[in-house]
Parts: sequence; C-alpha cells; structure tokens
Amino acid sequence: MRLTRQEQETIINFNQAEDVAYIYTCSTAWMRHLEDNLGLKGRRLHAYAKEYQCPKSWIRKPRKPRKLSEEQKHKLSQRLHQKAVLT
Repeated sequence: MRLTRQEQETIINFNQAEDVAYIYTCSTAWMRHLEDNLGLKGRRLHAYAKEYQCPKSWIRKPRKPRKLSEEQKHKLSQRLHQKAVLT
C-alpha cells in the first residue's frame, strides 16, 4: 500500500511524567534516520507505520533562526577557519 505525501506523517509525543518520547511515523525517510543514524529499533504498528522510543532529552525545542549581519558571518567564518587550521 502506497501512502500519499500528506499521509506520511510523523508524530512526536511526550509528557512531563516520563523521561521517554514516542515517535510514530509513516515516513520511510524518518524510519531510516531513526534506525540508521540513531540506532533505534521500531515496533511495527501497521504495514506502513512504526513507533519508536527515545530519551525525551533528545527532543529539542524549536528555535527561531539566527539573523546574522555580514560582519558577524565574516567573524564566524574566520573563527571556524582558524579552528580547522589548528586541528
């Protein structure tokens, strides 16, 4: 069964009482990332969906993107270049 892009949802659920986050996904890209990059084992719920558990500390709150001036960008690139030369 092939899902539409609209149906390939990912839901991250956690609460204040537990230290565990639950990730339900129908997206094969998310499944690959969770399994290959993070080493999580999923529990198949349907032919097209899996549920994963991870520490709640792995879930980050969204942040606004930083707006850097050209001068700030230049200073950051110099600092990164200097670190690359030192290592």
